[in-house]
Amino acid sequence: MTGFGQAAGGSSPFRWAVEIRSWNHRFFECSTRLPNVLFGLDERIRDLVHSHIQRGKIAVSISLRSKQTETNGLVLDEKKIDFYIRSIRKIQKKYRLQESISVGALLGVPNLFMVDHKEYSVEQYWGTLKPVIEEAVKRLIRARAREGLALGRDLKKRAALIQKSSDRIKAISKTQSFEHTSRIKARVLELTRETSVDSARLEQEVVFLTERSDITEELIRTDHHLDFFTKTLASSAEVGKKLDFIAQEIHREANTIASKAQDFKIAEEVVRIKSELEKIREQVQNIE
Repeated sequence: MTGFGQAAGGSSPFRWAVEIRSWNHRFFECSTRLPNVLFGLDERIRDLVHSHIQRGKIAVSISLRSKQTETNGLVLDEKKIDFYIRSIRKIQKKYRLQESISVGALLGVPNLFMVDHKEYSVEQYWGTLKPVIEEAVKRLIRARAREGLALGRDLKKRAALIQKSSDRIKAISKTQSFEHTSRIKARVLELTRETSVDSARLEQEVVFLTERSDITEELIRTDHHLDFFTKTLASSAEVGKKLDFIAQEIHREANTIASKAQDFKIAEEVVRIKSELEKIREQVQNIE
């Protein structure tokens, strides 16, 4: 899931344009793309965004256009151009290159010219920028909420499919329980045909082997996890990590069922469960 929030505004003499995008991510990660005049405000911007959004990979892009651009004009970033020329000359000297530095090449340096705002402090910029960022974040959250509703419906559908597979496993397990016990008893008798076997001991061993392959407990826990998953989806709190943990627990039960049951039909249902769990675990990375 991705989200997008955009806002423009700012009190005189600034006009800000703020664009915030978000992508799937398990944790909070925020990158910024800022004009030179906002140098040093990266951390404030990340903290402000993080106070509203707890998970996701966030990209914040901010541009500034002065309402006094026509009167202030553009100024050359002399420090940047000096550094660029020194670096080129160093390369020329080291590698004995004769090519001259052209004006065209210098004009290609990013952000070489900027609007002259030297009379304004960082705090003045921040005071007009902060409400614009907050508005962009609100719009992003609304967009994520709309996508979240669709995502919630999809997760409920996949949980229901897992429940159906679990119910089919229960039905298969009940019908095959007697057959499984009979197969174990027949196999033990075949292996001990040449020797005398105590019938009571035989029954005891058969019961022990049957219990080892019983999956009732795993199916009960799976039902509990699925019920908890659905209730957690309906919560208004931060549920992303909790849903991921529940999905892991269901996956663990599915593995145990497959190894204990050793039945082809049950194995097919376990594959279906794992397929849905894989999709669920991809999706819950998008939820806070």
